[in-house]
Amino acid sequence: MARISTLVSTNWLREQILCSARGLPKLTNSLRVLDTSWMPDADVDGYKQFYQEAHIPTALHFDLKKVSPPVSGSNVKFKIPDTNYFQDYVENLGISNSTHVIAYDRFNTRPSFRTWFLFRLFGHDKISVLNGGLRQWIMNGFHVTTEEPSVEKGEFKVNFKSHLLRDYEAMVKIVKSQKEQIMDARGSESFYYSETEDSGGHIPGAKNIPFSSLFNEDGTVKSKNELKKLFDDAGIDLKLPLVSSCLTGMTACGLIAAANILGKDDVSLYNGSFTEWGAVSEPSLIAKITKTDS
Repeated sequence: MARISTLVSTNWLREQILCSARGLPKLTNSLRVLDTSWMPDADVDGYKQFYQEAHIPTALHFDLKKVSPPVSGSNVKFKIPDTNYFQDYVENLGISNSTHVIAYDRFNTRPSFRTWFLFRLFGHDKISVLNGGLRQWIMNGFHVTTEEPSVEKGEFKVNFKSHLLRDYEAMVKIVKSQKEQIMDARGSESFYYSETEDSGGHIPGAKNIPFSSLFNEDGTVKSKNELKKLFDDAGIDLKLPLVSSCLTGMTACGLIAAANILGKDDVSLYNGSFTEWGAVSEPSLIAKITKTDS
């Protein structure tokens, strides 16, 4: 079986949708498009305020606030879904194990890559992210709609891949053993320590690839050569074990996807990321390196 591409283009997706509408043979027989548009604000309803306003034809809404809700009183910002809940949720979106899922959003691809990672975590590798998202779709002049498709319930068997997750205890061991590389998707202003503001810092040994550096000006992901240069410049060897972190476990998934584009499909996620690490670690486990020291 051919490897499912991490990214698909807007032209490819439009062709699939047009073929389906005309009853013509498609490259992918079972396709489900998911609008993952999301904002962290508690009062922002992605379904009502984004999906119902306009979405790609045939798309359904994938609600990260239901799937990975904020955890009250926890240092982990977004929890990993319960296995049974995730299975039921995606089955009600008409998704089966044979379905090629396409995730997109209208902003900056954070929720799309988080959705991509979650599906892979639950054993579904037939998932791609729409390169450039809704912004690129509209820039291409392609049609959007407010119609909501009806779907039959799918049959989705979970194969949870626990090796793709790291918790706090595992990260402490990694820092001490240095047997896995750590990368951090936060911006440099957060990764590096600011003496004047007494803020910032990172997990000891972590290498910084800001999430924003993955993209071209139009919101599409950079070429393989450009992505490889980002990893090389950060001092990350894609042949060695690798774990990704950020602030809350969202943009870290973008770095995992970038590594996947380059052929590395076993990068794990520290889901608690620096929100948890900064709250519970001893001072010695927070690297306070200023940008001028790097």
